[in-house]
Amino acid sequence: LGLTSDMLKSMVRRNLVDFSNQHWAVKLAQSMGVGRKVAIQHCDQTSKKDCIPLDNISVSRSGKESPPLGKDDVLVIVNPGTPEQWLSAAKPVLPGNTLVYLNSISGGWTYELGGPDKEAEQVYFLKRISKGWVFRQYPGPWQALVERPDGSVQVLATYDQRPLLREVSGLVRKYSFDKFAINNDRYAKGFGARL
Repeated sequence: LGLTSDMLKSMVRRNLVDFSNQHWAVKLAQSMGVGRKVAIQHCDQTSKKDCIPLDNISVSRSGKESPPLGKDDVLVIVNPGTPEQWLSAAKPVLPGNTLVYLNSISGGWTYELGGPDKEAEQVYFLKRISKGWVFRQYPGPWQALVERPDGSVQVLATYDQRPLLREVSGLVRKYSFDKFAINNDRYAKGFGARL
């Protein structure tokens, strides 16, 4: 992140998720290819102004004026939450631009998988649910994963289309209880293999 002073390091420790998102947004931007301009917009309220600027990468808060995008430029929206943040992010995007939503707190308003931008393709998705996970890595299918008592993960079901959260979580929870009963509770001391 390029932060040097102890005061700035303290700010990072207090806002670890926000600065982790900044780190991964920069890594993603650097992987987009030489010469492409990348605008990173954060939806959180933590200032990133003291991070060392990098060539062809600009950082700002969502809702502030972003640098104009040219043909083949990239816009990375970090941690969109409300439907307004998702939908307003697409406004400056031109044909030929790439729009990436990174580490969304999606589901905060609907309890479903993914965000309100139905045109967006979920290329990598990992969400914790009771007794397991929902996972997708493009171009593969959506997967319902059950976490076993030994900490390993088992694919329980696959879906070609994005499933409903209640469908996946109900399936995983029922299978876990039927197969492992109380022995698959990772929170109760003495009942889980990883405690």
